Amino acid sequence: MNLLPDHPGNLLDVGGGTGMSGEFTALYRKFESVIVINLEPPTNRVTGPSNVSVIKGDGRSLPFADKSFHWVFSNAVIEHVGGWNDQKQFAAEIRRVASNGYFVTTPNLYFPIEPHALLPLYQFYPERLKPLALKCSPGYMTEPEPINLLSRKKLQLLFPDAHVKHVNFASSVIAFEMFRSVETASSSPALYSAVAS
Repeated sequence: MNLLPDHPGNLLDVGGGTGMSGEFTALYRKFESVIVINLEPPTNRVTGPSNVSVIKGDGRSLPFADKSFHWVFSNAVIEHVGGWNDQKQFAAEIRRVASNGYFVTTPNLYFPIEPHALLPLYQFYPERLKPLALKCSPGYMTEPEPINLLSRKKLQLLFPDAHVKHVNFASSVIAFEMFRSVETASSSPALYSAVAS
């Protein structure tokens, strides 16, 4: 996150939390205040930084005014919100409430290991075979879930003004937009790796 100004203001984390092992705590500490909005707010709120507030809400219909957050972040959520129309609404809401920029990551549809099941090409299995395959899965899923992974091209359609790149050996895709008023000449590459790691 070297690209953020010294006082980056506030952050909205859509569908998030401090991460499975607290990996977003350092990111949260860079901001004056953070609001995490989630349909099922994380239970590890107590262990997060003191500048974080957690509220219940839907990323497809954010209860905030236009441009009410300096930055908006969402990590590996957009694939869980529903079909294409739900994903379009989710993306539109992120773009609507951000005033300085946003960064959104999602697993890459074409990466050979599906990240939820941790099985090769699971995302392309016929629906009828997925329950059987999950019996062999080392991942967290024990039964199929409605997950709609995105390719780089599809993520670009959802965030047409953003820079969209593969990161982490192409296992993930990130859409990043820093609005002109806060852009720096060397912005993009450093942030891609900082957010995705």
